[in-house]
Amino acid sequence: MNTSAFFEKRVGWTKYTMLLVLLVISFILDLIISIPTLTTTPKLGGIRGTSSVQVPSSDRIGMERVEIGIGIGASEGCMWYGKDDRQCRYTLSFQPSSEFLHLPPKQNVTKHFPDGQIMATCHINTALQAMVTTSFIFGPFFAGLLPFTMILLPITVFMSIFSAISLLIASGQVAYHLKYSIPSFELQWGINSILPFVVVFLQLVLSIYIGTLRCMMRKKNPPPPDMTDEVRLEERPRDNTLG
Repeated sequence: MNTSAFFEKRVGWTKYTMLLVLLVISFILDLIISIPTLTTTPKLGGIRGTSSVQVPSSDRIGMERVEIGIGIGASEGCMWYGKDDRQCRYTLSFQPSSEFLHLPPKQNVTKHFPDGQIMATCHINTALQAMVTTSFIFGPFFAGLLPFTMILLPITVFMSIFSAISLLIASGQVAYHLKYSIPSFELQWGINSILPFVVVFLQLVLSIYIGTLRCMMRKKNPPPPDMTDEVRLEERPRDNTLG
């Protein structure tokens, strides 16, 4: 009996497919969190703050107010000035520009802006999730990969929890700074501030379920591949019709 046949007998392809789909979903969510999204879909970012500044009008007569914005994600930071001007940088230590945003001289937005390097854990977690998903895909066909998945999955769960907390702390620091800065910003929380906790929940369910299946498989180990033919011959019913 080969590894895949043994897996089918002890686990079943229906359960395996369901677990694989959940693993792929959690990996996709991790990927959405870690890749740059503010440039295309600002609402996916971790947090975004909007405010307005008073600048000379285009006709140089009087003053006008222009809307500005600052957005922070796990791997980037963006600034908006008006409707058309935008600057995005792919970095973990994003710092907004007072010149680009036309901030007033008494502003303190850029003076103590928090460093977002703690959000590097999102990228580490995405890499671990990719390894877990890959090992589980080939687990039924190669002996030893499923135990490797069971070792790596709890580490990934722990890293997901740490990543979610790190993202929450970094976003909270940015939110506090923007809300009470000069000028103050109105905050808009993005979808990426919720997705890490969805990933943690999925991974906890998967680790418990896959661990249970692994314990079921330990009750009987698959026979060596070279014994396959002998086992099949022994299990074949004998023909006793001939004397």
